[in-house]
Amino acid sequence: MSIGFLMALLAGPIFCGWVCPLGTFQEWLGKLGSKIFKRKYNQFIPASWDKPLRYLRYLVAAWVIFMTARSLTLVFANVGPYFALFNFWSSEVAIGGLVVLAITILSSLFIERPLCKYACPCGAIQGLLNPIRAAKLRRNPETCIDCKMCDRACPMNIPVSQLIVVKDHQCISCMECTSEAACPVPDTLSFSIGDKR
Repeated sequence: MSIGFLMALLAGPIFCGWVCPLGTFQEWLGKLGSKIFKRKYNQFIPASWDKPLRYLRYLVAAWVIFMTARSLTLVFANVGPYFALFNFWSSEVAIGGLVVLAITILSSLFIERPLCKYACPCGAIQGLLNPIRAAKLRRNPETCIDCKMCDRACPMNIPVSQLIVVKDHQCISCMECTSEAACPVPDTLSFSIGDKR
């Protein structure tokens, strides 16, 4: 866990975007959902609801920290879908964990990475480091052609095309929006260290 936070200080929540198996699992389900719902996929929650809902994960994180400190046991283990995903066949999994996993699976067919967006306490805490991370995602407005490909590629629905430096607490450093992936113009969207714009 400490390595994850060190990496978050350097380049943001890399664990969330590149390592977390539950995030990958949600993405696989999302691919199925996008085939079923096409353009409607990831558009079911109105923007007026989505923005405040994004802060739910901070309430979850506060509850986990408080209850863990109070009980000296990791309370999220009982309801966390991470453990349930890899142990659902065993008797060690709590009912709460299976319920949260089922909700995550179902909602992933409608919303891209729903757990990451609305409930993951680990992602919430790592996301707080985005404004101060060493390597930042930058958009060059001089070469940007305003095609919005970066916005469409972002699994967390961040309006990258409206930003110069992406410091959003929801950014998971997946690099799906960059010039190496979605952006059609070379060196327009990239991670870099320095240039404190």
